[in-house]
Amino acid sequence: MLCHGGNIEEAIEKYGLKNKDLIDFSANINPLGFSPAVKENILRNIKKISDYPDPECRNIKKSLAAYLGVPREYLLIGNGSVELIFLIVSALKLKRALIPIPAFGEYERAIELSGGKNTFLDLFGTMPRKPMDEIKKYLGRVDSLFICNPNNPAGFLFERKELECLAEECAKMGIFLVIDEAFMDFVNEPDKFSMIKSVYRKKNLLVLRSLTKFFALPGLRIGYLVAGRALIKRISPFRQPWAVNSFAQIAGIQAIKDKSFIEESRSYMFRERQKLFDALNRIKYLKPYPPSANFIFCEILKGKIKSHRLCDYCGRRGLLLRDCSNFRGLDSRFIRIAVRKDNENKKLIKVLQEIS
Repeated sequence: MLCHGGNIEEAIEKYGLKNKDLIDFSANINPLGFSPAVKENILRNIKKISDYPDPECRNIKKSLAAYLGVPREYLLIGNGSVELIFLIVSALKLKRALIPIPAFGEYERAIELSGGKNTFLDLFGTMPRKPMDEIKKYLGRVDSLFICNPNNPAGFLFERKELECLAEECAKMGIFLVIDEAFMDFVNEPDKFSMIKSVYRKKNLLVLRSLTKFFALPGLRIGYLVAGRALIKRISPFRQPWAVNSFAQIAGIQAIKDKSFIEESRSYMFRERQKLFDALNRIKYLKPYPPSANFIFCEILKGKIKSHRLCDYCGRRGLLLRDCSNFRGLDSRFIRIAVRKDNENKKLIKVLQEIS
């Protein structure tokens, strides 16, 4: 099983701290939490705990279709975007994937569990060469390509025009292009980067989104896939019945309706992200990379301290960081830090400054 951020129970056991004493910088969740309207709507509908959820997720599909400006038939709702990754691999019988790394580890795990084989391309190592040119060199060997945009954990971002060209190339070669936009809601001017509207023209394109990160609903598990009708129809039979629970559907509908909370969250994130980036830049042994989402990828310079030791040092002080050494293509020089509230970010900076 891959190790991910956000494992609060593990941290409580490891460091002997209480939940209230922990600040989780390892999970990339909206620091403002979920919309207050979500809680109110769940409480109003608490009796639905005794009813089966709608297996077709009709109401959340209707709301998302209006929110995104796509037809309902282009949507598939899942128990988090991770479930949808595994559904895509199973339904499309993918066996040879190209995965630019570093990247979210569940792409490679889904392929491996299906009996397939992955090819990895170290994009981080190829910079500043043109990454799209590097990717195209490998397309003749695979049946699928997984791209995380914005990249998790490194944060680099591909523009839509680059991905459009790549999608054309994939279409010519019969390759499925899966673009994971789990963090796109945090991006400034997302229309310059998102491929959702391109699914009308690209029959081989699948775009994943999550309501976990921006809308702060990780405990409820809800994500969605946007693709052409034919692909949705092909993948849908592989779903388990009632995979998305009633409260996830209720929360998702309410979350995307709360426009004022969405705007507040974006403004807050852009402001605090810049402040945290500037503060990290002043720590001599860290090199923060320019962020595009709600986290900042950092390199530890000159062998000052290994990533696991730095994470442990902070963890014992109640601050959980993401050790990136278990991302394929990375090593013990790298960590990832989620952007949180101003007072929490300042606590972290103070602890990081203790290491001289």
